[in-house]
Order: sequence, then C-alpha cells, then structure tokens
Amino acid sequence: MQEPFEEEGRSWWSRLKERLFGPSEEEDDGGTVIRLHTRPAQRVHVLYARSMEDARRAADGLKAGHQQLVNFQYAEPRLRERVVDFLMGVVYALEGTVERVHEQVFLFAPANVQVEMTHVNDFDRET
Repeated sequence: MQEPFEEEGRSWWSRLKERLFGPSEEEDDGGTVIRLHTRPAQRVHVLYARSMEDARRAADGLKAGHQQLVNFQYAEPRLRERVVDFLMGVVYALEGTVERVHEQVFLFAPANVQVEMTHVNDFDRET
C-alpha cells in the first residue's frame, strides 16, 4: 500500500517543496534537467598609483580578467604618464578598453568586460 504522503512515487517533501517554491531548478515537470548559467560578478580593483610597482599590480589584475580603476591623484606627472602608457600597452595586448573617468582617474578593462559610460547629463535626457 502506498504511503498517504507519497503521490506517484514522489515523497511528501518533494511535493511540499514544489508547492512552496515551484518546480525544482534541476527538473521541470517533464523531468528534463535545467541548467542555469550565471555570470560571475566582475571585480573592479581600485588603485592609487604611486609607483611602477602599482602599475605592475594593475597589469596583473588585467591579465586575470579584472577591471582596474586607477587614480593618479597622488602621482607625479611623469609617473602618471609612464603608468598610463604602460597600462595602455597591456590593454592593447589584451584587446581591452580604456576610459577616462575623471581628469586623474582611468578605467582599464580587459576584453571580457564591456564598459558602458553614461554621463550625468545623459540621465537627465532619459527621464
């Protein structure tokens, strides 16, 4: 004799979960396996460039697939020029992008990251 809590070979726990949460993520009503593909969160590393060692760390982050937001606020002009040139070369080799966010702030991104810049004035036009 079938248990009163079992229906068509399913346990009461399976039926309760389905009622509360809907069909399982692993199987739909037909028993087909469903796989959900999610994008991993993109990391943005913020760096205050003070030396060429900071540039190397940013380059290593780019090679690892992470965006680098580099602030040159505390960098001497000559160092800033060297670091920007170096990181632009890294981004070029990785087929990435560079965006100037502010006068002394740049966003360097590898190819696997799509950067879309929206300016504050653009928000006014959308509303």
